[in-house]
Amino acid sequence: YSDHPALVDKPPQASLEGYLYPESFQKVADTKPETIIRASLDEMHKYLSPQLRAAIIARGLTIHQGVTMASVIGQEVSKQEDKAKVAQVFYKRLSMDMLLQSDPTAKYGAIMAGQEPSLSYDSPFNTYKHKGLPPGPISNVNISSLEAVANAAGTDYLYFVAGDDETTHFSRTLSEHEALTEQYCTKLCR
Repeated sequence: YSDHPALVDKPPQASLEGYLYPESFQKVADTKPETIIRASLDEMHKYLSPQLRAAIIARGLTIHQGVTMASVIGQEVSKQEDKAKVAQVFYKRLSMDMLLQSDPTAKYGAIMAGQEPSLSYDSPFNTYKHKGLPPGPISNVNISSLEAVANAAGTDYLYFVAGDDETTHFSRTLSEHEALTEQYCTKLCR
């Protein structure tokens, strides 16, 4: 598959994680896995349009970094309006050389190492311990997450917490963030 146009920006050592577009494909009992993988890559190539690629690059990321950020955003939040704000938070943190501190990245790294999901397990994916984006995607991405990376919100938030009320609460200061976490995240944040 290395010659597929959807993979032109994927580093050679990186897996297909993040590059297989999550879609339902028609199949029958004798459909080969390669057929489904190629259809998924075709779908990813369709969404990674020249315009989307240019917008990601204009933000200062490589396409691989853009796909990686989109995968993290997709694991953090599901609402489109929240995705663009989370992208803004991540861009701001990256520009400040601040840790991203994304729970899904830390848990992914632990799981990939055969460990229990943990925020403290030290893997290259743990953005509580390592600055910048993780080395690669942590899940498949969809178009709304890719668009959030390309078109981050024009806000100036530095923190967010997904509350028990299924609402993402954004804040600008650590004290605001801690107050929102205490107020809205009593179950999920344990």
